[in-house]
Parts: sequence; structure tokens; C-alpha cells
Amino acid sequence: GLENGDIGLIESITMKNFMCHNLLGPFHFGSNVNFIVGNNGSGKSAILTALIVGLGGKATVTNRGASLKDFVRTGENTADVTVKLRNRGPDAFKGDVYGDCISIEHRITSDGCRTCRLKSKSAVHLYLVFQLDNPVSILNQEMSKQFLHSKSESDKYKFFMKATLLEQMKRDYIHIKQTKTVTRDQVERQEECLKDLKQEFLQKKERYENMSSFSEMKATLENLKKKMAWCLVRVNLLHLHCPCTPLKLYIQVAFISTRLEEKNIQVSFEAKQKRRNQLLASRSNKLKRFGDRVPELLASIDEAYAMGRFLKKPIGPIGAYISLKDPTLAVAVECCLRSFMKTFCCDNYKDETVLQELMSRYYHKGSRPQIIVSPFTEKVYNIHGRKVHHPVYPSVFDIISTASPVIINCLIDMRGIESILIIKEKHTARRIMQRGPPPKGCREAFTLEGDQVYSNRYYTSDFSMLLGDALVPFHYSPLLKTTFIMDYARVCLKFLNLRILQEEVFKENQQKIEMERQAVNEAKIELDKHRKTAEDIDSSYSCVREKIDQLSEEMEPLKVTMNWLILISEMLTTVYTLLQESVAKASEISPERQQVDRSAKSIDTEITRLKKRISVQESTHGDQEEYAEALAVYRDKSNQVRDLKRFIDRLDNIMSDRQNRYKILRRSLSVRCKLYFNNFLIKLNCCGSMIFDHNNETLSISVKPPGRENDDVSDMKSLSGGERSFSTVCFILSLWEITESPFRCLDEFDVYMDMHYRRISLDLLLELSERQHLRQFIFITPLTTR
Repeated sequence: GLENGDIGLIESITMKNFMCHNLLGPFHFGSNVNFIVGNNGSGKSAILTALIVGLGGKATVTNRGASLKDFVRTGENTADVTVKLRNRGPDAFKGDVYGDCISIEHRITSDGCRTCRLKSKSAVHLYLVFQLDNPVSILNQEMSKQFLHSKSESDKYKFFMKATLLEQMKRDYIHIKQTKTVTRDQVERQEECLKDLKQEFLQKKERYENMSSFSEMKATLENLKKKMAWCLVRVNLLHLHCPCTPLKLYIQVAFISTRLEEKNIQVSFEAKQKRRNQLLASRSNKLKRFGDRVPELLASIDEAYAMGRFLKKPIGPIGAYISLKDPTLAVAVECCLRSFMKTFCCDNYKDETVLQELMSRYYHKGSRPQIIVSPFTEKVYNIHGRKVHHPVYPSVFDIISTASPVIINCLIDMRGIESILIIKEKHTARRIMQRGPPPKGCREAFTLEGDQVYSNRYYTSDFSMLLGDALVPFHYSPLLKTTFIMDYARVCLKFLNLRILQEEVFKENQQKIEMERQAVNEAKIELDKHRKTAEDIDSSYSCVREKIDQLSEEMEPLKVTMNWLILISEMLTTVYTLLQESVAKASEISPERQQVDRSAKSIDTEITRLKKRISVQESTHGDQEEYAEALAVYRDKSNQVRDLKRFIDRLDNIMSDRQNRYKILRRSLSVRCKLYFNNFLIKLNCCGSMIFDHNNETLSISVKPPGRENDDVSDMKSLSGGERSFSTVCFILSLWEITESPFRCLDEFDVYMDMHYRRISLDLLLELSERQHLRQFIFITPLTTR
């Protein structure tokens, strides 16, 4: 059956452009003992180095290079290392994904970068427990010279600690102690801070507890607000039954109306004053006709364009780029273009984004000028086939003058100026546009006064708007540079037209009056015919007339009374509506109706007094929220300190237990290492000892070969090279006995041995490998194994 040794064993290694070799491998390895034999330079050490690199080890672990780029063959861009690991048995790593063999493919570039085809390589290392930097797993020549052949007893102790992972445990414990010390310092500082928080919390608690009447005052204030709401309802009930209430209410409403009218007049005056100031400012800077911030915006555009933020510099506002061939048509053109006068043009959406950002500095989002995005061209569109042509009246396209084709093209695209006629007279515009088919290509027309004319509808220009925007008396046209004289002429023309219209209406009324007069004359003639009959009843008529006059005199007081009753009815309706509204508002504040026995004035005075008292106490002593916040902060900080103390105490207990276990493990490993070392020496009929001094961190090894048992000098300094190498092998074998690893690599262990010690060492290695048949052993030697 399959055994645990079927996991993590090296099956093969393949190298390409690695170190100084073009192609090595694949080298296949057995599951137990493997010898790599060859002369120097044949690639033995390259195999060991590739194994370390292929399993994810650092370059420094190999002692063959300071960086991975040192392993790329000279003249090549990449080096490839492929390591195949056995992955069989019940404990196989993701057997359904990787199968019986895990292939780890590494590629190293000449700049030192490494890529791995196995995505879960870190998981593989953790699962298979590869200790690549542990000399017990892989012992190269440099590591052997540094520790085993060193004359320093401290180096030998470090080698033992590193091989048994006791060094890593020691570093971890030291780090935990340092962390504990830092945490303890933090706790001490937190405790000092906690004292201040506690003192602050107790002071706020004392102040809050002394505020016994605070909540009572708040409750009283809420009750007074409820009473005030229903008190207003009671006042409206009283007004409803008071006979003088309607008259008072009428007077109050007529005060309010006057005040609102005054406010409207004031707002209108301020708006006109602001517009007047803008126009005055525009005398010095004509760009301000298009908005106060336009000069600043244009300066920002110039700066951004100089910095290269725009692909093409935006153009605008449009009104600043155009002039009129006939200034008398300014109102018509302004009414036609409207908002386009302040519009900007951009060549692309990237420039539009930058322009939006610049506009956000000077305008609110809802008041920014419009931006039209269309690719800039250097030629005006060819509109010959669709432009309106009239023998008398020009189009807007004909009367606009500008040096920028972009402006003309924009107005063609967005407003269709080539299809709009300017017809000065109203009646002519109606006749041309509505009493027959409009001229070919004509979509709409504008009159001299700005009226908009379609084939089926007519819109009169808002004269007041023009006065506020484009046609300002005593100044000049803000957008199209029309002088004051032209403005004033347009105003006079407007009023003249109104006067003409009034005269036309007056004439029509005169004609109606004349017709009525004729009808009256005819009636008089008819009356003369019946005058004789009327004389007969004149006396009766006189009597009736006297009675009618008497009744008329009596009806006058009744009419006054009736008007008064109508006024009272209207006022009562208003009061009743107000009453319903006050009841609804009072119900929102207090659903339950309150019994009120005080005047609204006294309740309002009491509310004001309570608010002042509550405000004073809150500013002096703080409120419940402040006390609750201080309590919460104190509790949180107290819980943090408590938890940290518990953590430190628990850490102390854990560390104490771990330290004891660490010492027991260190003693156990030391004793076992001694026993195995002595056993290996006994097989050679040698005497020796291994003395650990854990306090001073030294390891003393003494060996006496056969026949030299009585020599005074017994340490390894007096041994020959072969004897020292053999002692080193015994030390390595002792460490192999007490540590775990899926495979063991030993590089040139016999380089300083004679044939006698080499044969003995090989026998010991083979004996150990046979005993540990579930592990894989790789021995590298320049000598033959025969």
C-alpha cells in the first residue's frame, strides 16, 4: 500500500539557461537514497541551487548568488526551473486538481523577477513543510564551513538552534515580549487618561444631578406650547363672534396687501438698480454685458489654454463675437437668439469637461452659461440649397457679421438662422407668413419689435423683458452694442405703435357711437309718434315717478346695509377659514384639546422666560446628552483598559507556560542529540562528548579517535581534516535523528575525508537512510561511490 513517504518527495528537476548551463535534466530521483556524483563544474551544485530556487527559496539561501538574476545564464533573458513533487496517498494535496505529481515551474528574468505556474505554491510549502533555510534539510558547502567547521563554540550552538527551529521559537518569544512591553506602556498611559476622564465624568454627573428642576422646566415649556396653540384657537372663536372683527380683519388684510405691494415694488426697484449698475460697469468692460463674471471666466480660459488643458480654445460668449449690419434690427435679433447670446462653443467633450470645471468657480450649477459641443471648422457651412431668399427682407444669417466660422455654424445648427426672416412691420409679417404659404425655406420670422411669427401662430415680444435685458433706456443695448439713441428710438416707436393702436380702437368706438346715435335718433322719431299718447298719461307718469324717486331715496340706506352685510359675510368666511387652520395646527402640536384660562400674551411671556432659564442652565451645567456622552466615553475607555490588562495577564500566563515548554524541548533535543552523537562515535571506537551551555549559548564538541583516548587535547581543533569531517557527519546525523523534513540534501560531505573515514561515513549515512526509509536523501560528492 501507499505510505506517508509518497508526499513531498522530489521526483525530478529540469533546468534551462540556469547558471552556466544551457540545459540540464531532467534528473530523476528515487524515493530514498540518491547520489549526485561528478567532477567540479559538471553541475552538481547547480542541481542543489535549482532545487532551492524551484521550491521558492531566496537567492541568499543558496549561497550562490545575491539575487535571482545571478542565476540567469549570461546572454540569456530568462532561466527556467521545473521541480516535480510526488503527491500520492490519502494525504495528497488537492489530488483532484494536481493528481499524483505537482509540477512547479519557475521562470526567472534577467532583471530578477520570478513567476510561478503553480498558483497555490505558498499552500504547498505550508502543507509539505519545506524548511529551505534549515541546514538540516539542505546543507551546502558554505553553510558547513560557516557552522560545522568553525572553531567557534557559539557558531556550533547557533547551528544547533537553527536546525531544530529553536532559534525561530526564541525570536518569536522575544517579539511577543517586546509587544507585551509596548502594550503595558500603552495601558499605563491609558490609565492616566482614564483618571482624567473619570474626574470629568464625575463633575458632569454632579452638575446633572443638581439640575433637579431641569426636566420639570422642559415639561412645563411643552405644556405651555400646547396651551398657546389652543389659546390662538380660542382667540379666533372670539373674533368670530365679535361684531367688530370683520372690520378689523378687513383693515388688517388691507395693511398686509399694501405691505406686500411695497415689498414687490422694492424688489423690482432693487433688480432694476442692479441691472443699471451692471450696465454702468459694462461701459468700462463690454464683456460684463453678458454677465458680471464673464471677464474672470475668459481670463481663466486663457490661462487653462496656455497650460495645455484645452485641445482647442473654447469660443464665447457668442454675443461678443457678432455685430449687426443694420443696428435698427437689434431687438429682432436679440429676441431671435435669446439665450444663445451668452452661450460658449467647445470642439470636443474633453474641453467641455474642463470648461464646466472653470464655470463652477463663478456660477452656481443652475445658472451656468450653455455649452454647445461641435467640432470646430474653418469654413462656413454650404447652405445654398436650404437658405431662405426674399427680394425685400433679409434673413438673420444675412444681417449677422462675425469673423468666426464656428459662431455662424453653431447658430445654423442650433437656431437655423438661415431660415429666419426679419420683417419690420407687423401687418406685413402676418401677410407674408400667414395669408399664404411662407417663402421657400422660411421657418419663422421676427418683427422690428421682436414679435415671433409662424405660419399658424403669432407671439408678441415681452417688452418689459427687453427693457430689462437688451433694450435699456439712457444706456446702450447690452448685447448687440446698440447706442442710446437707437434704444430710445425703439422705445418711442413702441409707444407710437401703442398710440396708433389706441387711435384705431378710438375710431372703431366712434363708429359704434355713431351707429348708436343713429339708433337713438330713430328711437326719438318713434317716440314722437307716441308723444301724444304719452301726454295723456303724463299725470299718471308724474305720480309714478314721484313714488319711484321716493323709493330710490329709501333704497340707498338699504344698499349700504346690503354691501356691509356682504362684506361681513366675506370677512366671516375668512375668519372661519383661519379658525380651521389654527385648529389643525393646534391638533398637530397637541391632539388633546387644552383648557386655557390665560391670555395669549401671558402664556407667551411665560414661554420666553422658561426658554431663557433653560438656555442658561444648559450653557452653565450642560444637558443630559453631554452627561451621557461623558459616561459613554469613560465606560469605553475603561473597558479598553480592562481588556488590555486581561490580555497582558493571559499573555503572561501563556508565555510562562511556553517558556517552560521551550526549555523542556530544548533540554530534550540537546539530550537526544548527545545520545545519537555518542552512538555514532562508538561505532568507530571513538570517545567523545557534546556539552551544551544554554545560558552562554555555546556548544562544545570533543572527539578522541582510537588510540588517542589518553591525550590531553580532545577538542576538534586537534583533529585532522578527515577526522573533523567525520565528526561533522556524526553531528549532522544526530540532528537528522531529532528533526523532521521530507528530504535531506548533503553537499560534498566527504571532500576532506580519506577513503577510510569516507567509507565509514557512507555506511553510517546508508544505515540511517535505511532506518528512515520514508524520507528522501540526496548526497552530492565529487568522488565515486565504489
